[in-house]
Amino acid sequence: MTTPATPPRPARTSGLARLFGSTPAQRRLRAALLAFAVVAVPLAVAGVVAGAIGGADDRLDAIPAIVVNDDEMVTITNADGSEQPVLAGRLLVTELTGGGETGFDWSISNDEEAAQKLADGEVYAVLTIPSDFSASVTSLSGADPTVAQLDIRTDDSHGYLAGTVADSVGQAMSTAFGREIAQTYLAGLYGGIAQMAGALADAADGAGSLADGADSLAGGLGQLSDGMASYAAGVGELSSGVGASAAGAREAANGASDYADGVAQYTTGVEGLASGLGQLNAGAAGLDGISDGWDQYVGGITAGVDQIETNVGPVADRLDAFIADPANADVIAQYPQIVEAAGAIDATLGQLDQLSTGGQTLAAATRSGIDGIQGGISDAAGGAAQLSAGSASIRDGGYGLASGIGDLATGLEQLAGGAAATADGANELSAGVAGSADGASQLAGGADALASGLAKGADAAAPLGEIDANATAAVVAQPVTSTATRDNEIGSIGEVIAMLFAPIGLWLGAMALFLVYRPFRRDVLGSTASTGGIVGRSLTRAGIIALAQVVGVVALMHTALGVDVSLLPQTIAYATLLALAFTAVHAFLSAWLGRAGTIVSLVLLVVQLVATGGLIPIEVLSAPFQAISVFLPLSWAVQGMQAIIAGVGGAAVAGPAAVIALFGVGGVLGTAVVVGRRRGIRSTGFASAAVA
Repeated sequence: MTTPATPPRPARTSGLARLFGSTPAQRRLRAALLAFAVVAVPLAVAGVVAGAIGGADDRLDAIPAIVVNDDEMVTITNADGSEQPVLAGRLLVTELTGGGETGFDWSISNDEEAAQKLADGEVYAVLTIPSDFSASVTSLSGADPTVAQLDIRTDDSHGYLAGTVADSVGQAMSTAFGREIAQTYLAGLYGGIAQMAGALADAADGAGSLADGADSLAGGLGQLSDGMASYAAGVGELSSGVGASAAGAREAANGASDYADGVAQYTTGVEGLASGLGQLNAGAAGLDGISDGWDQYVGGITAGVDQIETNVGPVADRLDAFIADPANADVIAQYPQIVEAAGAIDATLGQLDQLSTGGQTLAAATRSGIDGIQGGISDAAGGAAQLSAGSASIRDGGYGLASGIGDLATGLEQLAGGAAATADGANELSAGVAGSADGASQLAGGADALASGLAKGADAAAPLGEIDANATAAVVAQPVTSTATRDNEIGSIGEVIAMLFAPIGLWLGAMALFLVYRPFRRDVLGSTASTGGIVGRSLTRAGIIALAQVVGVVALMHTALGVDVSLLPQTIAYATLLALAFTAVHAFLSAWLGRAGTIVSLVLLVVQLVATGGLIPIEVLSAPFQAISVFLPLSWAVQGMQAIIAGVGGAAVAGPAAVIALFGVGGVLGTAVVVGRRRGIRSTGFASAAVA
């Protein structure tokens, strides 16, 4: 039997013939292109990543976020008594929605709408300003300072790193706004300190006045000292005067002593007279001789009395003048013996005058009645006897006078050592005390000013005394804090890796599958099987392997990566959908591009990695990658797996699952179309060869 000759291969078109031809030149061209592609892939990957996330830091303010202002206005009282409304929440909203760098693209909304948009993934963060924000901000000026709280809420089911970014933005915002509050507080504090300083300056002025008053007081005391000096000088003068008086008193004492001696002589004479009168009475014949002797005797007495008056009279006059002088009243009061001595001297002088007068009268009577003396001799003798009897008293009085005047001289000498010119000294002392009074008045005025200034300083410092220093220091150090809350929190890094690893791993698994498994070989395409059968059989075989990959990936998620086991039904179902869809997509790439489809898959993987919004908000990517993110299967795959791990479920998973299913259906249909076209081209080539 003759074997039919193999028909010649149909000629290819120029482009495909050069690329897929089997001649040595064509193989070299294909190898060169593949080598170029291999070299270009890392550059393409680096370029894709750089183009996607380059400048991402500058696009953080494109991340949508909402601020909800629940703050209520408060009113504070200023230092001047005026009232000022405070809307700290509105100020913060103005700062966030203004033109500055605030970290996010802030918009204003209410609590309900903000919560809904956060759950739907339309925004990545919601900042809530509480109702007591203004009250907390203004509490720094009170006795019970409170830290102002801000609440930042994110949802891990839409953007894991958005929570971290929001937390950082919240901390920075709290720090910046808190710094302004601290600056305002410190400005007010230093203003109060300045007022207190002014009050203390007034107190210092008062202290200056006090010092001036003290100076005046010192001057007055100086005058007082001068007065005391003058007083001492007056005392010296008084001492001199009293010394002179003491000298005069001493002379008077000497005169009194002489007087006492004269009195003693007198009394002796009186006694002799009495004796002579007795003799006279015994013998009256000698009266003429007695008369002569009596004249002589009376003359002697008169001379003695005159001598006594000459010596004692001036002393008595000076003593009377000293007693009569009002200036010596204190001395007289201190030494009353002076008055007694003066009286004794005057009485003695009076008696001496009487004695002199009586002697003269007696002598005259004796001379005139000498003839009748014998008749009265007895009377004369009796009178002389009486006079003789009183002479002892006269003698004792004279000696007492001498002794009293001696004591007076001694007292005056003692007074000379300690007496003071009280009048002059008192005048000077009065002037000094007057100066002291003026100084004391100024001192009192300065003390009032000082007290007033200190009172103002105390009033200015009074608010500081009511402050809890430790609590206030803590609030001033951090007046505003932010609390970050994550809805549907993904609590571990393992879960974050799982939400990315599962879709990426299944994508790589599908890529590796079609790198090894080539279901659309030429012999298969040239077989008599239907296109649907070829596609269905190829996808079924690949799908079985993909399901095995699902088991391994899901097992790793729930063991090593720590995903909650209760989510196993959802993760295995969703991973199965992903594996089948990715298998269909890679079947399409393999059928369309052959081995080059693997390179395209790898590039697509890189593009999808940077364009996927599950880890970072897509708003930070460059505009082209934001635009294509919605058309990439991994974006939806990661979104659905993220929702499952975050515990959301429901529509958050159903939506991405539906899109992934569409990608899978598209991959199946695309594969069928490409396989059909390739089989049609091959059939046309066979037919042409048969006709020839």
